[in-house]
Amino acid sequence: MFLGGATIIRLYVFEPVKIMDASMAPKFKEQSIVWMCKLPQCFSGLQDQDIVWAKFKSNESQVRSILAMPGDSIEISDKGKVYSSHRNFKWKGEDAFIQSRKIYVPKAGDTLVFSELNDVEQDYVISYLRDKGENVLVKTTLWQGDREISIDRVGSTKIANRQVSLNEIDFLPWQDRYLIEEQIRQSEPGNAPIKLKRQLFYGEIKKVAVAAKNDTATVDTAQISQVHNSQGVKVYGNQINEIVIEDDCYYLICKKSSNCPDSREMGYFTESHIIGRHVQWPDKIKETFIEPVMKYVNFTTDLISDTWTHATKWAGNKIDQIKEFFQKKDTKESDK
Repeated sequence: MFLGGATIIRLYVFEPVKIMDASMAPKFKEQSIVWMCKLPQCFSGLQDQDIVWAKFKSNESQVRSILAMPGDSIEISDKGKVYSSHRNFKWKGEDAFIQSRKIYVPKAGDTLVFSELNDVEQDYVISYLRDKGENVLVKTTLWQGDREISIDRVGSTKIANRQVSLNEIDFLPWQDRYLIEEQIRQSEPGNAPIKLKRQLFYGEIKKVAVAAKNDTATVDTAQISQVHNSQGVKVYGNQINEIVIEDDCYYLICKKSSNCPDSREMGYFTESHIIGRHVQWPDKIKETFIEPVMKYVNFTTDLISDTWTHATKWAGNKIDQIKEFFQKKDTKESDK
């Protein structure tokens, strides 16, 4: 009964999670074990700096810290410094934020106007909508001040010594788009700023042929346009300008500056992504309950495993002996 109760607690209430790298150092060292509460009640009342167990869009899971709460506004500088209403924070060696950005972390019920969001926030909102299962398409245009210029100029730019393709411009991260804007600005006469602007639509990409590569046609009374590219035909439906946020969102971080996925590149984490909350057990409870239970569970598991191994080996030997006995008996009878 004791083992059964411990197993239920282990499976449905608390789970030990091993941190496989230095992403949460110095608070948690590599190979540290942290206990995560998985009950829904544990997720109510989340606070800044709480340690949570988060599920990524790739279905991997990692331990991360809350930097910003729903409704918070934060500013991240090009030096990796973060300013918020709760606290200040700094990634050492952060180089992804090549320009300072202010970021609003939405709460459930917020209505965001896509055209009023900055480039980082637009990335996060697109990721949010796709995570919700929405089929969204982006349409990118290039502007010099108040004048739209040909988007083909993007093809003359490079990212990491690689030519930029027009087929990827819609979903490049904001850092790459900023670098593209800077390259075009240097090659264009005049002082007007260069800006890649994006519009958001409900839509899909259809693998169908069109008469000409640059065809634009109206296919029904809903004014749905088709624009051909190498992937197929982009079918744009209604434009999305206002996005109603259905979930409280959080900005989660790890402590490493690079090669450590968190909200910097993945955007907002909603409550549905949080699958556990770190529980700081009082030493007395940990020493008198948790550790003895786990030792008992581990001991019992090892005992059952060893017993099964020995029993299997013993049974195998007995079967071999019986086979050998009958073989010898058959040999004697055949000799007669």
